[in-house]
Amino acid sequence: MSVNLHIGKWGGSLAVRIPKAIAEQWGISEGSAIEMDVQAQDNRVVMRKQVYNLSEMLAQVMPENLHPEQDTGDAQGNEQW
Repeated sequence: MSVNLHIGKWGGSLAVRIPKAIAEQWGISEGSAIEMDVQAQDNRVVMRKQVYNLSEMLAQVMPENLHPEQDTGDAQGNEQW
């Protein structure tokens, strides 16, 4: 699908608004992670919905970046652990 869009301003950055119909078809919403590939030689920007692979993510967990357990105190209300 090809559509013509306009560049807008968002704070100090430029932005492209994705039409609702395309966002729904693509399965994205506000906060979705998008991978953007800028192909300067072709004057092309390609966006892909970020797909996470649990095995690849877990392979990046090392003793150096593993956070310690946090005690958040006693249960509040109906919390049960």
